[in-house]
Amino acid sequence: MWAMLLHDHISMARRHVRQGERHIARQHERIACLRTSRLPIEDALRLLSLLEEVHALQRQHLSRLLSKSAGKAVSELSAETQVVAGRNDVIAIPEPIIGLGLELEQALKEILSESAAKPSKDKLH
Repeated sequence: MWAMLLHDHISMARRHVRQGERHIARQHERIACLRTSRLPIEDALRLLSLLEEVHALQRQHLSRLLSKSAGKAVSELSAETQVVAGRNDVIAIPEPIIGLGLELEQALKEILSESAAKPSKDKLH
C-alpha cells in the first residue's frame, strides 16, 4: 500500500491552498470582466462561492496538518472523516472537502454543458 508521509501531505496541502488563492483571484477577475461587459454573473458568483468554501476547508486541513506536525494534540477523528493511514501517520480528510469537491465538479460540468448548448454570439445569422 502506497502511503504519504506527513510532510508530503503538508506540502500538498500548501500547494492546494496556493492554487485555491489563484483560482479565487482569477474568478474575481472574470466576474469583473462579465460586469464590465454587462453579461450575467450568477453562475460565476455561484462558482466563486464554491471555490471560497473549498479554499476555507483546504486552509483548515492545512492548519490541522501543521498542528499535528508541531506535535500539538489533534482533535479526534469524527465519523464524518475519511482516514488515510500511513506508516506512523494518520491523515484525516474531512468529508466536507470531499463533498464540496464533488459539488464543484458537478457545477463546472453544468456550466460547461450550458455554455456548449448555447449558440455562439460571435456568429452572425
